[in-house]
Amino acid sequence: MKKFKPFLLGAAMAVAVLLVMGQAKAPEEPPGPRWEYMILENRWVSFKPLEQRVNGFRVLQDKVMNELGAEGWDLVQTGPGGYLFRRAR
Repeated sequence: MKKFKPFLLGAAMAVAVLLVMGQAKAPEEPPGPRWEYMILENRWVSFKPLEQRVNGFRVLQDKVMNELGAEGWDLVQTGPGGYLFRRAR
């Protein structure tokens, strides 16, 4: 009887694993939309009431919010540090 060669058994097992893994399916995309997030940061936070001016900060802030809404961004969370928006990709 010929001498058994264990490295051939290891090579055969490696080839079998590579063949099986090569035929495996790639994971499918999860159902539903994927989200893209954006943070709009407030750098100078003031807790004093703002004056209702026509050319003030609040008008600029409203303009930015309207433009983001038109681009499909949804406001998710707001706080003293800023705003968190998301939209579907």
